[in-house]
Amino acid sequence: MKQLLPSYPLFVKDPYFSLWCDHEILNREYPTMWWGERKAMLGIAKVNGKAYGFLGNTAAYEKCGLISAKQTDLSVDAFSTCYTFDLDGITLSLRFVSPLPPTDLSLLSMPTCYMEYSVTGAEDVEITLLVGKEICYNKSDSADPSVHAGITDISCGQAAFVGLSRQLLLSAAEDLIGADWGYWYVAAKNALLMDGIGLGAYIAGKAASFSDPDRISWIGASCEEKQGTIVLGFDNGLAVQYFDEFLKGYYLEEHTILEALEYTLDKKNEINAVLSDFEKDLKRRATPYGEDYYQILVASLRQSVAGHSLVKNKKGEILFFSKECNSNGCIGTVDVSYPSIPLYLLYNPELVKGMMRPILKFASYPVWKYDFAPHDVGTFPLANGQVYGLAQETSDYHGNSHKIWKPGVTQTRPPYYLYSESYDAYLFNLQMPVEECANMLIMCYAACKADGDYTIFFENRKHFDAWVQYLVKYGRRPDTQLCTDDFAGHLKDNVNLSVKAAVGIASYAALLDAIGVEGSEQYRKTAEEYASDIMEFGKKYSHIPLTFDSDDSTFSLKYNMAFDKILGFGLFSDECREREVDCYIEKSNCFGTPLDSREDYTKSDWLVWSASLTDSIEKKKKLIAPLARFLRETTTRVPFSDWYYTSSGNYRHFRARTVQGGCFILLL
Repeated sequence: MKQLLPSYPLFVKDPYFSLWCDHEILNREYPTMWWGERKAMLGIAKVNGKAYGFLGNTAAYEKCGLISAKQTDLSVDAFSTCYTFDLDGITLSLRFVSPLPPTDLSLLSMPTCYMEYSVTGAEDVEITLLVGKEICYNKSDSADPSVHAGITDISCGQAAFVGLSRQLLLSAAEDLIGADWGYWYVAAKNALLMDGIGLGAYIAGKAASFSDPDRISWIGASCEEKQGTIVLGFDNGLAVQYFDEFLKGYYLEEHTILEALEYTLDKKNEINAVLSDFEKDLKRRATPYGEDYYQILVASLRQSVAGHSLVKNKKGEILFFSKECNSNGCIGTVDVSYPSIPLYLLYNPELVKGMMRPILKFASYPVWKYDFAPHDVGTFPLANGQVYGLAQETSDYHGNSHKIWKPGVTQTRPPYYLYSESYDAYLFNLQMPVEECANMLIMCYAACKADGDYTIFFENRKHFDAWVQYLVKYGRRPDTQLCTDDFAGHLKDNVNLSVKAAVGIASYAALLDAIGVEGSEQYRKTAEEYASDIMEFGKKYSHIPLTFDSDDSTFSLKYNMAFDKILGFGLFSDECREREVDCYIEKSNCFGTPLDSREDYTKSDWLVWSASLTDSIEKKKKLIAPLARFLRETTTRVPFSDWYYTSSGNYRHFRARTVQGGCFILLL
């Protein structure tokens, strides 16, 4: 079976509801959560008196008497992953669907995914999806914790459910971890509860269910029609802490999980129609850039949206929280939001504003005493104050913080937003001052321009005024500091960071113009001066070097020029941008152009942003073709990594991150 993606989304909705298949063959191994922990899940097809396994672990089939179904096809589109199996002359078709259209917030946040199936060539049919009880906890925390499981009726069938007996909502805030609170549901015509003995009996046709609550190991649901749907759902109880507010998910704020299961089963055709229309439009938009680009978008869409949690605050405002997956677990990170925004600007700019609101709120608390923008607002799912760059020394103020943050220890964070200005929470040298100020200004203008509503700028002028002043003062020749590519270390005179400062200042000028406030001319002039300075420096060489104190033996992807072009500022000339792109094509390796001349690795989001700098479709294709090759050929089977080596195609770090929404930038 030909590789299409490094890992295939099966059921993905949010950072805690995220199941993937890390091989082309669906029934080779159990699915994994995005961070790699396998979860027991079995798909069973009983046809004409035989029981076949189409999802799960081959070794498990042998133990319980299942025949391994033969997979014959695999395909992927924007919202679904599809498989075909041959069951000794009988055809089983499967479609795993994660409804995540950014255009429909109710559907995007409805905590359900589903598996559609169709059987041809058999009269006697029963299709079952079983989920192991370990779905509801982290296996590293407990060998066999107590769970509560049962069955409830819904309007169109039944739902089996399971959750830990003790429910501690929002009780762990870490990176590579799941929620050990809430309840998982499997719904269809009939619901099932089983232990190991009951499973064997069920497969042998001797029993349909086993429901001793003290011995339960599987929940599931089944259908006996030739075509049907089985739904997987997750009710997390609470989605996030938002400073002093504890918020349910957007959909669950107004509905119950049972209503979500019923709606998904009853209205599946309507949901499919919404997804189909989106898919057709996406294909149309992507066509000029070729099949490689469409495949990149398919790999990006579900991953990016499902890396967020959508909620509303008490004011009724949208908040769209990202989790910084496989990085540090931060919630609402600005320089993770910024690369992701092309997808959301394209389909729903309100989601970009939903990324910004938490940062703006935290910037108003006394503990954040800097005159530049914060980096994040906590560790997912606790938005209770920035955690990046914390001062962790032991003191009367910091307490025993050095004992709290140990790798692998389940933990939460103190409520930093409550602390006073005298609490010295953050180390300056671990911040990203120019980066985050410019990010917030660019995001603000881009989102407001896209939907025509500048309220968020009006209401937060004091922050944006301070942040543009910071860029004016420090952005022309940034001193030694981190940028979003912090893994590459501190850098002085970073040209790409200076580019971002110029675009950020121009964005502020455009915001003033849009609301009819005087003063934009001086900021526009400053932005032009910064850009002119950069271009003059670059004229000495065939391309613009990495830093102002280096030469053209160095280079870096100047992805920060992208929004100058998209927003129509015209700070950087066509000639300048085309020279840059020519350099990137020349320096491309098998799987892409390195991020800069210091290392062989690249960032997939920035690679596509760099392709947006040219007006030549052929040049765009040359830059993105190696990224598509990475998807098809990398041997590291994790959800679409945005940080990998360009020569080998091996994953460096970062998986399942929301930044892949940036791959949509060519459609802007």
